[in-house]
Amino acid sequence: MSSNNRTVVLGFDALAFDYLDEFSSSLPNFGALRESGVEAPLTSTFPPWTGSAWPSMFTGTDPSHHGTYGFFHHTDRYPDEDVLVTRDHVREPAVWNYLTAMDEPVVVLNVPVTHPAEPVEGVLVPGYLAHEEDAGYPEGVRDEISKAIGEEYRIYSAAETGDDHGDKRESYLDVIRMRGAAAEYLLTEYDWRVAVVQVQKTDTVFHDFGDRETFRRAYERADEVLGRVREVAGDANVVICSDHGMGEVDGYTVYLNEILRDEGFVETTTDSSRPSLMTEKAALTGDGGGGGASGTGDGSGASEAAASGPSVTGRVVSAATGALGRVGISPGDAYAMATRLGVGDLLTEILPYEAVSAASEGVDWAESTAYCRSVELGVRVNLAGREPSGVVAPEEYESVRDDLIRTLASLRTPDGDPVFEWVRRREEVYDGPDAEHACDVLFMPADMNHVLSTNLIGQQFVPLDDHDHKREGVFIADGPAFETGEEVQALLGDGLSLTDVAPIAMAAAGLDVPARMTGEVPADLLGESVARADYGEVPFGTESGAVGETDDGSVEDRLSDLGYI
Repeated sequence: MSSNNRTVVLGFDALAFDYLDEFSSSLPNFGALRESGVEAPLTSTFPPWTGSAWPSMFTGTDPSHHGTYGFFHHTDRYPDEDVLVTRDHVREPAVWNYLTAMDEPVVVLNVPVTHPAEPVEGVLVPGYLAHEEDAGYPEGVRDEISKAIGEEYRIYSAAETGDDHGDKRESYLDVIRMRGAAAEYLLTEYDWRVAVVQVQKTDTVFHDFGDRETFRRAYERADEVLGRVREVAGDANVVICSDHGMGEVDGYTVYLNEILRDEGFVETTTDSSRPSLMTEKAALTGDGGGGGASGTGDGSGASEAAASGPSVTGRVVSAATGALGRVGISPGDAYAMATRLGVGDLLTEILPYEAVSAASEGVDWAESTAYCRSVELGVRVNLAGREPSGVVAPEEYESVRDDLIRTLASLRTPDGDPVFEWVRRREEVYDGPDAEHACDVLFMPADMNHVLSTNLIGQQFVPLDDHDHKREGVFIADGPAFETGEEVQALLGDGLSLTDVAPIAMAAAGLDVPARMTGEVPADLLGESVARADYGEVPFGTESGAVGETDDGSVEDRLSDLGYI
């Protein structure tokens, strides 16, 4: 096979040009690729979360086409019944499904939301949101990798949910190194026309640590992965992408359900629950739910910071916040006071989840008019005939959305600034066949400088000083299929969309772009002309029967068996 047609996509979660520039002196492989190739800002899909963005990358479609809007699958159900998203919830073919249908070989390593592993012409090892013990395809490939690299291949790091920051840091760096070793082996030993390799910890370190030295070391390890991949890939095309960017946020944590409660949309209960990403994390990693952990380590954003299990500190905080409540001080009051005294970061460092979850009230999903389910950047209306116990009559639906839009559009921070850049009906944002499963009202935080929380803590806003997702990630490409130079670089000045990556990868590999992909290949980016084709019904996912259909019952049974729920 000509190397002109071989294309490897290297995805680095949350990779950002700001940090590539800042650490450039110790990133020789990124530097060489940027020097010889072309680059552009890569705008993420909405919302820019790992669980929805990577499926957008590998399907070439936005969430309203592939149907995954975040980390949880909760179509027409209440949040206390949510399950973590899987490949079988993503309702579009991936790049590797199109190649498999043509008997073209692929390598897929560590890409989020690719579990359970689907059959491919080649090899697929699932990534983030899979259980640590989830198998790859073909059967036994994970054992094969472990034997080849001389250590147990892991999806998550060895200290993923541990308390010791030093151990956590080193384990994060080590799992990046391991990813490079596994990629080197697979790209050497297996045939491939297109390969997709992902590194997650370039995101996680920003959620779990706050020092530039840790960030730099993670980027250096990522640079080593790039170097190993380029070495074994030879003259193949190389595409670098990230699902979203990363940067400092110094606005507010916005407790949206608290605001909706104050405006009369949310009803509360003392018997409320919903799964959170961190409460599921110990089960995924195989740690079994032991001690606390600072931050999420999951790419979910600072607003999802949580710890797993009823730790001793959690019980202490629960008792303390209960005592405060008896004298009229809420957990939110205590946190806001700690922040004003300059110890808010220390408080969340030691007591990340317990400090906010100790509040006794939660959202009564069935009785509320509207609510925020998770960090979706949207509000769901509790619509009769759609939700299990909907309270909003269909004829009242539009007036409720009008009220929500007025409320959110007029929302101001304590500094007097608008909280949101825009607030819109979902049909103004999405046009795909799965748009009806998006939240009813959507919004974009101003400059992505605020994060959303669904907890009820007695406060609407708490000052924030952290790192979190930004809309613009990274696109870099080089290889025999790509045109380079100042003219091409100028054409990319306005940037690309994350949904463009899959079409670009297919076209760079000398294949027609599938007609159902909504992304585009920019004119003159490639040396050869680009054509589109209807690939027909391409099988994908692991469920038998109709293409793309998901038997939610069997998926949920599997999640339960694995300890997800």
